[in-house]
Amino acid sequence: MGIELRGLAGKKVLVTGGAKGQGFNHAKAFAEAGCDVAILDITTPITDIYDLANPDMMSAAVKAIEDRGQRGIALPCDIRNEDEVKAAVGKALDAFDGVINVVVNNAGVAALDFIHQMRSTTLHAVIDTCVKGTMFVTKYAVDNMIGRREGKIINISSAVTGSGHAMLSHYVAAKHAVNGLTTSWATELSEFNINVNAICPATIRPGEGQGSGMVLGLSKEMGMAPEDAFETFSAGGNMAGEKWRCEMQNITDAVLFLASSNADMITGTILPVDCGQMSR
Repeated sequence: MGIELRGLAGKKVLVTGGAKGQGFNHAKAFAEAGCDVAILDITTPITDIYDLANPDMMSAAVKAIEDRGQRGIALPCDIRNEDEVKAAVGKALDAFDGVINVVVNNAGVAALDFIHQMRSTTLHAVIDTCVKGTMFVTKYAVDNMIGRREGKIINISSAVTGSGHAMLSHYVAAKHAVNGLTTSWATELSEFNINVNAICPATIRPGEGQGSGMVLGLSKEMGMAPEDAFETFSAGGNMAGEKWRCEMQNITDAVLFLASSNADMITGTILPVDCGQMSR
């Protein structure tokens, strides 16, 4: 008998950063599994950060969910702003009859800065998005889970938390914080039957349009073609061998597993999907 993911159909899912990149891939996969998906994403630029989502991408993401026969909800929101998060999560709860079963805290940004030349703009953008944004979204989404004594929270961290990386100290610090939030919330919310886990991806292959955007954006600062930047990051961190190159779908597979009933007894876990990076 084959193994299949159980318990996903009919779930109400909130994905941050869901209009492009990893988040977009996760949103489509949840829709294919029979879930309704609310996409929360910024649609305006952030100073000194590479291109993020835009209104057209948000519309395309909702259409992709609807094309899969599920309900899609667009929630333009800057998760650095607590008031915007409160309003956006409230709209998702209203649309989903007060229920959010799964939260995927995927939104994040990175930048390249030496510590002695670190731009205040990038420092605040990285910390406020990855740490405060994750906290704000969870703060306003978790009440309904507590009341129903059920829910899954999946935080997207990074394999950089298991290895040293020059020029990424703000990003590394932020993702260490995400790991800390994960284990703290798993402990705090266990009595309410809520699972909290994190995934630590390796560098993900870049893609144009709504594909993975972090390496695409950072490659410009590196003065490299996107694929060359991807190879530079991957070769420097991953296990040796041509197999160990990470695609978006590798992360999506782990997200859906942790959201499913198959993972009901897993909580407080920091799961590497990292091509061996954290073991080196």
